[in-house]
Parts: sequence; C-alpha cells; structure tokens
Amino acid sequence: MLEMFTKNYSEKIGFDMQNPDAFADHVYACELESNNNNADYDYSEAARTHRLLSRFYSRQAEWLVDIEQSWMLEEEARNKATLGGAGIGATSDMPTYLADYQQNQCTINGFKTSTNNTADNMTSSNQRATQAAKDMEFLYRLKGENISERILESNRAATVLDHMSYKAWHNLAVRHYTESQRYDAEHTSTSKDVVEKHAVPAVHGFIRAIQLSMGHTSLQDMLRLLTVWFNYAQFDQVVQAVQSELKSISLRMWMQVIPQILARTHIKHQKTIDLIKHILTEIGKFHPNAIMFSLYVAARSDHPDRIKLSKEVLASLHELTPELVEETEVVSRELIRVTLLFPEMWHDALDYTSKLYYNFDNADEMLRILPPLYDRLRNPETLREIHFAQLFGNMLMTAEQYLRKYFSVDKAYRDESYMHQAWKYFSKVFYECGKMIQDFQHIMLDNTAPLLLECRNMHLAVPGTYDPDREVVHIDSFDPMVRVYDSKQHPRSMNIYGSDGNKYTFVLKGHEDLRQDERVMQLFGLINSFLAIDDKTSQRSLAIERYPVIPLSSNVGLIGFYPNCDSITDVIRYYRESHQRSVHEENQMLHDISTDWKSLSSLERIESFEYVIERTACDDLQQAMWYNSPNAETWLERRTNYTRSLAVMSIVGYILGLGDRHLTNILLHSTNGKVVHIDLGDCFELAAQRDEYPETVPFRLTRMVTMPMEVSNIEGAFKYTAHHTMRVLRSHRDSVMAVLEAFVFDPLVSWLYTQEKDNKTPATSVAHSKHS
Repeated sequence: MLEMFTKNYSEKIGFDMQNPDAFADHVYACELESNNNNADYDYSEAARTHRLLSRFYSRQAEWLVDIEQSWMLEEEARNKATLGGAGIGATSDMPTYLADYQQNQCTINGFKTSTNNTADNMTSSNQRATQAAKDMEFLYRLKGENISERILESNRAATVLDHMSYKAWHNLAVRHYTESQRYDAEHTSTSKDVVEKHAVPAVHGFIRAIQLSMGHTSLQDMLRLLTVWFNYAQFDQVVQAVQSELKSISLRMWMQVIPQILARTHIKHQKTIDLIKHILTEIGKFHPNAIMFSLYVAARSDHPDRIKLSKEVLASLHELTPELVEETEVVSRELIRVTLLFPEMWHDALDYTSKLYYNFDNADEMLRILPPLYDRLRNPETLREIHFAQLFGNMLMTAEQYLRKYFSVDKAYRDESYMHQAWKYFSKVFYECGKMIQDFQHIMLDNTAPLLLECRNMHLAVPGTYDPDREVVHIDSFDPMVRVYDSKQHPRSMNIYGSDGNKYTFVLKGHEDLRQDERVMQLFGLINSFLAIDDKTSQRSLAIERYPVIPLSSNVGLIGFYPNCDSITDVIRYYRESHQRSVHEENQMLHDISTDWKSLSSLERIESFEYVIERTACDDLQQAMWYNSPNAETWLERRTNYTRSLAVMSIVGYILGLGDRHLTNILLHSTNGKVVHIDLGDCFELAAQRDEYPETVPFRLTRMVTMPMEVSNIEGAFKYTAHHTMRVLRSHRDSVMAVLEAFVFDPLVSWLYTQEKDNKTPATSVAHSKHS
C-alpha cells in the first residue's frame, strides 16, 4: 500500500526515483524562471506535497530496513538451528521473530493480547501472525538482492523532495555508512568504488544532517562522521569531502567530540592529521577553556604521535593566549602532584613490579617503570618530596645499584642475587610507604604544591564549568588544605574558589583512567536529551544525574563533587549506629555459621544465605528515608524520585554493561531522594568476567534497594519507568550505538582487563591494582 501510494504521487508530480536529480533541477529552474519573470506563483502547495512525499519515501525506506533486518535475524537463527540440530528454524515454518512482530502489530492497533485468551483466539492470532511473517518473507524475496539499492533510492528520493529534512539526510547517511561497514566486514581491503559509492556520500549526508540537526541529535551524527572519516582517512576523496564543508560545521559541534578526535590522532595520514590540527587549533582560538585540559592529557599520553600533535596545537595556542596555556600546564601538573604523592607512586610501582617479577618472571618491565621515579627522586621540587628523598633516598639508590649490576649482562647470565638484594631495600620502602599512606588525612598545599597557592585571579576557567553561552567562571584561588578520604585509593577533596564568589568542590582521583567516565557522562547527556523530548518521560522529569569529569592524565582526574549526597552504605551505617546495631550484622551472622565461607559447598552457602535473609529485615534504607523526611509529602516525593531515578539508571546501566554497583558507588541525594551513580569504570560487562565474585546480574535490585519502594515494590513506578526508559532507548538505538561505538577507539585502561585474562599477566599497574 505504501509503495503504491508513493508511486502514484510520484507520477502525479513527475518525480522519477531512478533520476531524482532531474526533478530537483526542474523545480529549481521553475523557481528561477518565476523569480526572473516576477511571476506571482505560490509554491507552498507544491512544497507541502513534496514534503509529504518525502516522508512517505522515508517511511518506505524504514519499512524495507525492517524487512531486511528481520530476514537477516531469521537467517541467523536458521543457521544456528542447522548447526545445533533441531530447532525452531529447522522444524517450524514460523519465523523466530513472529512473536515480536505479532506483539508490535497488536500495539500499533491499540490492542493488548491477554494471557487468558481462549484457544481459538490464540490459534487465530498465530495464523494471522504466520501469514504476516510469510508476507514479509515474500516481500523480501520479491526485492531480492536489490533491497539495499531500493533503500538507498528511497532515502535519496526523500532528500531531493525535501532538502531541509534532517531525518531524510540522517537516514541516507546512516544507510551509506551501513553499506560501507558491511563491505569492510566481508572483505579484507576497501575498494575505491565503495569509497566513492558509500563513504563519500555518507560524509556529505552526515554533514548535511549536522547542519539541520537539533541539539539532541548532533552528537550521534558527529560521532558517525568521525568514524567514516577516520576509517577511510587514507582516501583523499573522503578527506576532501570533510575539508570542503568544514566551515559549515560550527565549532560547538566539534567541541562535543574533542575526546574522540584526540583518541584518533595516531592515524598515519598527513592530510587527516593536518585537518585535525586545524580543527583543534580553531576550537582553542575561540573556545580555549573547552580544550586546554584535554590537550594536556594527550600531551602526557604514551603515544608519540598524540604527544607530538597536541604539543604542536599547544604551541600554536601559546602564541594566541600564552597566559592561559601556561596556567593550564601549571594547574594540571600541580593537581597531579597532589593526587599522587611520592609514597603512593613508589608503593604502586613496587607492588606492580614485584608481582611481575615473582609471579611472571618479568624483570624487564622494571626498566620502564622505575627510571621516571628515580629521575623525580633525584630532583625533588617541594618540601614533601624533599622529605621523602631524605627518608628513603639512600635505600632506593642502593637498590638501583644492584639493579644496574643485574641488568648489565644478558638475560641468560644475570645474577639473581643482585635482584634479591635490591628487593630487600625495595621491601622496606614498600612497607614504610604503606604506613605513610594510611596516615594521610589532610594535605597542605604549602609543602605539597605551593604553586597552586600562588595561582590567583587566573584566566583559566574552573574545570568543568565552561559553557559558551554563559559568562566564564575563572579560578580565583585554591583552598590551602586538601582532605584525604579513608578509602582504598585515597581520593582527595579539594575546593576551588571561582570568580563568581562560589566554592566548587572536586574529588581528585588517582590510579584510575577517568577518560571512560568522561565518555559515559557524554552518553548520559545524550540519553537525558532523549528523555527530555519524549512526552511520557518528560512529564515525569526522568533524567540521569550527571557531574563534571575532567581527566588530567591517563591515571589522574577531577570529578565534580555532587552536593548533598551520601552513599547508601553511609546512610545504612548512620541508621544502624543510631539504633545501636552492628553495621555488619549480616556478615557476623554468616561468620557465626562458618568461619571459612569458601570451604562451604554451594548448597551450604545457599542455606546459610537463606538463614540470614529470614532473620534480618533489611529495611534500614527504607526507615532512614522515612525518618529523614520532615513530613509525609516530602517523604512521598523522595520515594517517587528514588524509584524513578533507580529505574532509569538500572536500564541505562544494563545497556552499558555497568558493573561494580556496590552501595558505596550509589549515592542518595538527601534533599530530593534521587540516586547518583559514581565510579563508572567497569563498563561493557567487565565485572562479569572477573574470576572471583563475577557480577552476573543486569543491575542491582536487592531487597535493601527495593524496600524503599514500599507497597508496589518493583511492580509500580519502577516497572513503568523502566519500560518507558527502554522504549526511548530503543527508539533512539542508532544514536546510542553511535556513542557506544566511540568507546572502541579510545585506549582506556579498563579494556586491558580482558587482555590480562587472556594473557594471564597484568596489563598495567592501574589495571592490576583495580582488578586484583
């Protein structure tokens, strides 16, 4: 019906889908002739007809894509069934996607299938669904191998009929992108014909879509544009296509993808590198505070090409804004100094190298890790570093002498006694550094990073606050005292005072690569924009709570402090302590059952777990939220916000494969009751791959978490919110996938965990300390 309608309307207005450009030239000529003759001709009616037909062609392309995808899924299912023996695809005429198709049809027509339908109704429904599926199969076979061309033709026709349609240009670009990806997956090399036929049109399509996009759609197109550009950077046609329309893309669009651009600066094609350098320089020229910290992160990376390019851009920007460049270098360097003190650096390095040497017989890695630390030990710059050098300098220098003797000969002739002597001194330093780290409570900048105290009335903006639409908030000064948290990684809390008179609190985190957290926040921002434009979700103000993340190096970064929040662990602790109860009462009950939990069989563990469950209420969070609410109205509002925000993050976390969701990493806002997730390093189900205590659940929904939902539990607001969140994500799956694809090209530490498992050796000290 749709195909017949588009055909009839096309014939009516003289549009030939096989030659759409001729129609566009004809319309343009008519308009030009009318303007030259000053004819009073109203094209509004014709324009409305063209836009309507454009939508029909777009819908036809989407319909064909659905048929193609459904048939591909069915073929995949049949192949699996054939390989695995009897299965649905091998024994039944009904395709595996039949149930989903039937359910979608019922939803479209406003009906719901009840589980209590009679057998006759079920039979009738199955017959209708079977026939519908057969119709889909027939249509696909009718199209044959030309279905891809038909999809492209329909999308191309939509852009010609309505050249101002974002959707038409976006769909056309995505289809060209898909075809190029499909070809690359099936061939070992890329042909120039494919580049001309699909890659170049994809670039033009995405650029046109970016020009027409609304704020919430620009990120996905920018990321896909970068993917096409960088994947085919060796072809001059693609680079020229980007360069020719570079000025038509505003710098604000490029600002969204600065991390992704810097992550791909290792490309070995000079024209692309020059173009990247030009884009970064232009951003720095007009929006320097948006790019400075990112450039210094790249300048401190381990990749020579990335270091070279970022330093060249910084040198260019230094000629324009020398004060800002110098201030950024000082602030980022000194913040790293505050985050990783000498005792922590040596403790981590010795811990990692000892495991490499004693567990994996890898001593050569010490030649890479220890020399930079020795260089800094010989050149201490602050009072705290001088004090460390006075305490441990002699021992470390003696150990270095033994290392030089050990590595002075070939590996086959090395004397292990030298290494053992070196580790005698290293062990003493390691032990003393561990004690010093545990004693850290406060750090004073005057003896740790005195240059930060001299930084006043700066040109540099407060990290994470820059917005081109608002007045820049500059750094006024730094708080002279930094608090150290009593946790495993000992993060710091630092206050920065802005030129607007406000205090900005940040958490300084070391030993972790926050670039992944930065990308996750980018994804959260995109999802929030989708939730804001959907009627169902916007009415309930559904959104993910976000905070600024500013990497300073590959293992140090700043995280904006989320105010008025406590971890759920702390909320439970405060409640139990106020009622004279043990914070770890469940663990104590398990300990009473058995002092050696690992020695128990699986059945004994289940019985022990059920024994504790039956004897504990686990309503501490629920009661704490009730007692902390001043009245019933506030409590009801907080309960609703808690349930909705938990549901949104549960679904988003499931899509992202977010792990490590213990209650310390889930914060509870004390005023509005919303949950805030922190520590987003374990994504893409990395936590499920751990050898010990793997996380196999999609998201955390334990009884402690569900009890505050009260009587409806997960069947009320939680289920409703989760359903609509998933619906919104599915409707924008292309956009979400565009952001997730960008993770593949970023050299993040967390990815190395899978390599560690495969190679049975630690990938980096950060990865080892985090997952060991």
